[in-house]
Amino acid sequence: MDVLCFHSKDDIRRKISSHLKEMGFEFECLELMDYEGMMDLWRKKKPLIILTELSDKNIKILDEDLFVIPIIKHVNRTLATKYANRDFIILDPLTRNFRRVFMKILLMHSDKKSVKKLLSKKGIARNIVYGYGFEWGRSFVVNIKDEEKIYRILPEIVKDDIHLFVAVRDRPEVLEGLSNTKVVWVTDIIGKDRIKPHNLTILTDSIIRFIEEKENAIILIDCIEYLLLYNDFINILRNIELINSYVMEHNAILIIIIDNNAYTKKEYSLLRRYAMEWIGV
Repeated sequence: MDVLCFHSKDDIRRKISSHLKEMGFEFECLELMDYEGMMDLWRKKKPLIILTELSDKNIKILDEDLFVIPIIKHVNRTLATKYANRDFIILDPLTRNFRRVFMKILLMHSDKKSVKKLLSKKGIARNIVYGYGFEWGRSFVVNIKDEEKIYRILPEIVKDDIHLFVAVRDRPEVLEGLSNTKVVWVTDIIGKDRIKPHNLTILTDSIIRFIEEKENAIILIDCIEYLLLYNDFINILRNIELINSYVMEHNAILIIIIDNNAYTKKEYSLLRRYAMEWIGV
């Protein structure tokens, strides 16, 4: 078993169970128990992770040499001081942040053989993206000041059954030799894997075909301002929204790196119409 979960509220258990199921984990989510009951179940089930709400009756579980991730409603100053080196999950009311926080904690412990093995399991490996602030089926805009961060984490995300398509003005060395990756250079120079900037339709068709053919596709566009030299903004926006439709339908990810200063307030709002601002890791 991967995860043994405990919480006092039935609706929270259902929501966490839904997240864990969709993320491919083997788990059980049960009503909150005291310390003795939790330890008895741990000995029987041998889960890699215990995910639990804390109470006076079970807080002793934190002193055990187990991988325990506490769930708390808010930051408890006493607990935060006593267990300063402990990772907590602080849930929002709808548990929408669960996947991001849970996977981020697992990535922080990926030096452990058991966690590393868990993160490499088919069906779970694709969820690494949540730990880096991304979600399947969504589009993201990234400020150009965070460009280096994106290129630094891509090799950590793109592995196994995750595939990456990159459209760039300048070919980044960090992507050379990266598996499951197709890099298209947007340039006026003719050659293999190159698309001229005024051929916006060809670029869009290439991206759509990649999304349709590759499971778990991530699309990175890092040349929007260059494309604007050859195409009007509305035409680029239409193509981005078309790509976004395929991203939602095929449960892919679209990442657009932009220079905020290159757009009017209205243009930036339109770019963000169906996209989230990436908050980083």
